Amino acid sequence: MSDHVPRAEAVFELRVTCDLPTTIGRMKGGTALMIPITGGTVTGERLSGEVMPGGADWAVRFDDGLVVVDARYAIKADDGTIIQVFNGGANPMPPGENNRAMTMLTTPRFVAPEGPHDWLNHAVFVGTLKPDVSGQFAVHIVIFKMV
Repeated sequence: MSDHVPRAEAVFELRVTCDLPTTIGRMKGGTALMIPITGGTVTGERLSGEVMPGGADWAVRFDDGLVVVDARYAIKADDGTIIQVFNGGANPMPPGENNRAMTMLTTPRFVAPEGPHDWLNHAVFVGTLKPDVSGQFAVHIVIFKMV
């Protein structure tokens, strides 16, 4: 067994703004939702820019408290590069707790063209996703590169 223990290195943050969820309907023990992504910001030393409008989070809230997210959207870096984002996760949200304060873990994957952002194609990432408590419908995501 390897002696290497991975560690997480924060590489950038996103503030993703959203529209109100649309309920799609019931499915095998839960409710499917579509949450439109309307924009946002990306800040960090290696990547900064904007979250492009037009993506969505296809979420399912299961009756037992499990929440599954599957967000697909794009980032436009400050240099004009378009980067695809696929961010999924599954986290329990215990009943009776303030879920607005809960932090979810996600496993983001990026698809970037050749060039200065190609490093995103060659790493494993973990994200922390937390609702923005400022009153606007948004989430705050911190992206960690596993090293």
